[in-house]
Amino acid sequence: MRLFIILSVICVSLFVLVICIFLKSTLTMRVKLLISAHSCSWKVKIYIWGICLWAQQSDPLRQVPSESTANQKHDPGYSQQELADWQEQLGQGIRLLRKMNVSHKIRVQLVSWVTQCGTGDAFETAILSGIIWSIKASLMPWIAPWISDRPRIQVVPVFQRMSLCSDLSCMFQLRIGDAIVMIKKIRRLMKEG
Repeated sequence: MRLFIILSVICVSLFVLVICIFLKSTLTMRVKLLISAHSCSWKVKIYIWGICLWAQQSDPLRQVPSESTANQKHDPGYSQQELADWQEQLGQGIRLLRKMNVSHKIRVQLVSWVTQCGTGDAFETAILSGIIWSIKASLMPWIAPWISDRPRIQVVPVFQRMSLCSDLSCMFQLRIGDAIVMIKKIRRLMKEG
């Protein structure tokens, strides 16, 4: 009987230890977003203990047809309704994050935001580069409280041709226990409306 009690206590202790280790483990999400004048694509990977649990990537946005292919059958791109639905869902997500006040639980690391821009004219490209730098500089104070290390922010002028391309990548980290609590809060907030 004593052996059974001792084994039971050991099994329960090990089970509690494994649960504690699991809840204190860090969940890592790597996000990469590439936006250019004709396409938009993203890639998301979720890791735990260095093992990729889930990966998802988008198909690039359907390209807008040129005038030479206007008479041929083509995919017209996303409809206004699809874009409005996407914008509404993004707004709901941002409002939920603001209500939950999760900035102290989520760590953002390895932020890299590189933008290439060019108009074909050196003078206009320099002005465009300055405008993009000012936009990025005005956004950084809002983003800085979330970032735990120094972000890599660049604007690369392309003087020889017309170009506009922005590449954003970062890594989000939070504990699994905090993620479970956040999911419960999100469900509660969504039920409340």
